[in-house]
Amino acid sequence: MNTTNTNKLSARFAALQAPGVLLYAATLAGQLVAAFARGLIATITLEFISWISGWPIPVEPIALAIAFGPLAVSLLCLLCPPLMAPINGRWWEMTTGGRPPEQDEQEAFDNAISELQEFDPNVRAPRHWFVAEEPGHNAAAYAASMRVDRGLLESPYAAATIGHELGHLRTSDARLTSALNLLLLMPMDTPEIRPLRTLPFRGLFWIASGQAVLWFFGNPWEMYWRTREFAADEYAARLGQGPALASSLEQTSLPYERSIQRMRFSRASHPYTKPRIAKLRAYQPDRTAGDQE
Repeated sequence: MNTTNTNKLSARFAALQAPGVLLYAATLAGQLVAAFARGLIATITLEFISWISGWPIPVEPIALAIAFGPLAVSLLCLLCPPLMAPINGRWWEMTTGGRPPEQDEQEAFDNAISELQEFDPNVRAPRHWFVAEEPGHNAAAYAASMRVDRGLLESPYAAATIGHELGHLRTSDARLTSALNLLLLMPMDTPEIRPLRTLPFRGLFWIASGQAVLWFFGNPWEMYWRTREFAADEYAARLGQGPALASSLEQTSLPYERSIQRMRFSRASHPYTKPRIAKLRAYQPDRTAGDQE
């Protein structure tokens, strides 16, 4: 693929990120409500501890750190990836039970990257990737890292799926995902109405955790993520992996597909598989540009 085509591809994918950045800005603004709730709870708690113990606790700076710390860390993750992304990726590996690849797995991954580089020499492997001890054929991107199922590295679809995930990594998709997760102080279920006497307290903690704002913006975010799946599919197709990725989806995803009510406005993170397969099979990569290099 020549330099002109590569630049056009980069510009096209960069343009697709604008809605996500705007949606993140709206979510971040909503999280100011969560920050106020956290600051209130922290101030009351610290003042009470100081009053009971007699300790001279610096209430204000601690409360401010608790209130706005998650927002600052989230922004740092998005705006300064070299600083935060490696930490996030390593933490993701630890918390999901991932492991470093063995030699045969590293070779399979390197072969997949080499296959992608035949269409675009600028393709680069992620600096950090790890193996999930799963027999499936899945992979995922988060921060600047990639998780790859052990089963995928043993399948003929490794290059196709890895190419799809590289489509997420080379844009802001993976960074946005990690930035959103960092806005959440702790995961919480939506509070039940009963018992009514504790609802105000449970509701306050739900808001303070940041979960309420993410719940409120849940539908717009999932609508956005579904468009990004098509974008990552197209990136893989441009690397010559359209037919292979379509076959992988046909075998591993399509048999388990179920109808989702009001799909367009639902909280499904992925679009229906059949339209993805159709687009992948219809796409024709430009082999001429690669041959002219």
